[in-house]
Amino acid sequence: MRTFLLSILTASLLLLPACSSGDKEDAPPANEPTVAVPATDTAVYVVFGHEVRDYAVWRQVHEDLGAVREAWGITDAYLMQGADEDSVVWMMMKAPDAEAAHNFMVDPALARLMDTQGVEGEVYRAILAPGYRNSFNPEDFPNRIIVQHDVREFDAWKRVFDGHVGSRERAGLVDLFVSYPIDDTLDVHMMFGVTDDGALTEYMSSAPLRAAMRLSGVVGEPKAYFVRTAD
Repeated sequence: MRTFLLSILTASLLLLPACSSGDKEDAPPANEPTVAVPATDTAVYVVFGHEVRDYAVWRQVHEDLGAVREAWGITDAYLMQGADEDSVVWMMMKAPDAEAAHNFMVDPALARLMDTQGVEGEVYRAILAPGYRNSFNPEDFPNRIIVQHDVREFDAWKRVFDGHVGSRERAGLVDLFVSYPIDDTLDVHMMFGVTDDGALTEYMSSAPLRAAMRLSGVVGEPKAYFVRTAD
């Protein structure tokens, strides 16, 4: 299986939540709030990422999995692919609660159909809490980045993240989703829409990012994946 961790990108995206705390330009306008609020229902999100032998075959079997998803109340099966690899597929699905999500993930019928799909290796799997998210349509932002990293303390990290939305926007990123696994608030999962590859590249090489590493509260090795909306 190819390695999909992008070392230069991950080192930079690690810093996107936190630039200089004195940068007042980063505060969003008072009449245009961009910080999403956490969902209040019991819904959780099931996320898979894996490599398949043949995307066309996988896609057909995925459609055939509709009955299994319906049995556990799984809805909104949203598909993405690796930006440079059609054989890398990503699914983000909504489950009514954590129990239903777990039961779906261990359903024997799912395992059998995944084998039929030609799944060759797992890249990513998680049950995520409702999270902090902005509303967006599946057609919005066809190019995305999914980022995962550990933090020392989620609430402290989130306050810095919320305060520096402007830095991310100037870097060509739009916040789409921020969450963590239901059993680990220190494992942060994010998805960003990419609006400007050039601005993002320039920001990745900027000096403030090195200083921001000391302020972000991120620990461990981050992971990042370029994805796009599925064909």
